[in-house]
Amino acid sequence: MTSGAGTCSVIANQAGNANYSAAAQVTQTTNATQASQTITFTTSAPASEAYGTNFTVVATGGASGNSLVFTSAGSCSNSGATYTMTSGAGTCSVIANQAGNANYSAAAQVTETTNATLASQTITFTTPAPASAGYGNSFTVVANGGASGNSVVFTSAGSCSNSGATYTMTSGTGSCSVIANQAGNGNYAAAAQVTETTTAILATSSTAVSSSANPSVYSQPVTLTATISGQYGR
Repeated sequence: MTSGAGTCSVIANQAGNANYSAAAQVTQTTNATQASQTITFTTSAPASEAYGTNFTVVATGGASGNSLVFTSAGSCSNSGATYTMTSGAGTCSVIANQAGNANYSAAAQVTETTNATLASQTITFTTPAPASAGYGNSFTVVANGGASGNSVVFTSAGSCSNSGATYTMTSGTGSCSVIANQAGNGNYAAAAQVTETTTAILATSSTAVSSSANPSVYSQPVTLTATISGQYGR
């Protein structure tokens, strides 16, 4: 068959001889139909992919010579054979088509599916907690979170309390846990909790002694006054 349309005439003749005349020509007809073609993925879509990431598929088509056309549906978009996840939930449909021509019918559409997953995010301390701090002292930390847009939430445990990112040592012993969390959303998973530790130390104090007479002479009464300053001053 040299075409996918029209008819093929199968014609039979037989010559005669001195005793037989030529046989009457006999013709049979075969209708031409388009050949089929198949799309095959040689690099398939992944089973799952995180929001914001992309992947590229590779597929081959039939012999019509027409290019494969890739489209998308669901939790992704595409530019040609490259797909980008546009959501952290649902599924991405990777769709391939190939048109036919006079000799080849259009290939059957082939669809592969990728499950959307939440993207990860990370908390990073840019101003960390100090290694140690004395009772009554305060310090402030700074931390950046991931791309969900949710604020980093600070909490405390142990030898300190906090108001937001500012921590105050409530004991001179033990340790203060500086705890940071960030919630997720429809596209991002919650960040892994990050904890930094500050060792509590005793607060310092100083003593100053003053004299009512300085210098003083022999047998002169002198009053000495001691002043204690610091966290434990009285």
